[in-house]
This record gives sequence, structure tokens and C-alpha cells, in this order.
Amino acid sequence: MKAVFFDLDGTLFDTLPDIKAAINYALRAYDGEEASDDDIRRYVGRGLRRALAQAAAEKHPADLADENDFSLMFELLISYYMHHPADHAEPYPGIMEMLGHLRSRDIALGVVSNKADSIVQEIVGKLAPGIFSYVSGERRGFPLKPDPSLLLEGLAAAGSSVSEAVYVGDSEVDAETGRRAGIRTVIVSYGFRSEDELAASGIKSMAGSAYKLDEILESIL
Repeated sequence: MKAVFFDLDGTLFDTLPDIKAAINYALRAYDGEEASDDDIRRYVGRGLRRALAQAAAEKHPADLADENDFSLMFELLISYYMHHPADHAEPYPGIMEMLGHLRSRDIALGVVSNKADSIVQEIVGKLAPGIFSYVSGERRGFPLKPDPSLLLEGLAAAGSSVSEAVYVGDSEVDAETGRRAGIRTVIVSYGFRSEDELAASGIKSMAGSAYKLDEILESIL
């Protein structure tokens, strides 16, 4: 194996508190109800715009007469998040040790996220500087996961084929991304989706902790 690529939220880092703060900032500006931790877990996975749209549908913010109003609301979210990308985010226990083990084996490491690229770069740069050879969030011209385009671009940049790589994620979106890419995929249940939630989507979780994930990757590599 030459490369291991990761989803960001719920896989490498617990970013839930910062996502929640950004979404609730936008909701409060329009007198909407605030979203809970469980709400945010349900919303995330397919990009921040879709997450906010689901939050707005459930939390009844006022004055969203048309798409232009929603776009302004989304701009509030992005502006807040850009100023507070990782106030509370932190690696899951065992993640940094696992990344160190992979780097010691000269494995290329990458991150592919559906979150806005500017925010992804800020988070990774703060929490894991210099570790990943490829980092990308949502970028113009690339569809969101589960489309595998960004993942395939990253693997090409790392000089790896799908047969020489592993993809790690925490959701049904990641499982489908891996399937479409034709890459060996490991799904974890310590992040934003529980083992029961994954099972309800027909997905078998392979790792309940980053320490178990480390063992699995070592066995594959």
C-alpha cells in the first residue's frame, strides 16, 4: 500500500462543536431555533450548504423568502466559521499516534472533505500541520462526495492507484465514495455516526476507536 486517505469530520477530528457554533450563529441571525449536537450529526456529511438547508427546514428561521435570503444566511455561516475554524476541534484519541505510524512507513496521507476548502485548510493546518501531502475540501469544478473525483485526484497526486490505497471515513457518504472509487474502505463508528446508525444504512463499521483503526491499517499495509 502506498497511500491512506481520510475524511475529515468525524474521522480524523471531532469538529462537531465548531460546526454547531457556525450553524447556530446563522440560525440565530434569522431568529431560528438552535440545533443540538444530535441534530448536527444528522446534518453533516454532504457539505455545509446542505447541512444549513436541513437545519433551516427544521428550525424555522424567519425571513427566508427565497434563495437569495438563504444565500445570505449561508454567507453568515461561512464568515463565522472562517473566523472560528477550530476553536474546539481536536483529534480523536489515538489519531495522531496512528498518523505517526503511517508516516514512519512512508505512506502518503491525504484528506478529502465536503466542507469548504478554505475551512478545511485552516483546520488541518492548525491541528495536523505538515502531516498530509494532499488536503482538499469543496472546490469549484469538483462535485461533492460520494462522487470520487477529489479522492481520485488526490491519489493521482500521491502517485497511488486505488489498488494501492485505503480510504477511511465515518458515514454512508464515505462508504459510497469508496465504492464508487473502487478503493478498499474502512468505516469507523467513533465519529458522527454510531455503529447502530451505520448498520441501519447497511454498513458494517470496522473500527470503534482510532486505536482499532491503527491496528486495521497496520494489518492491511
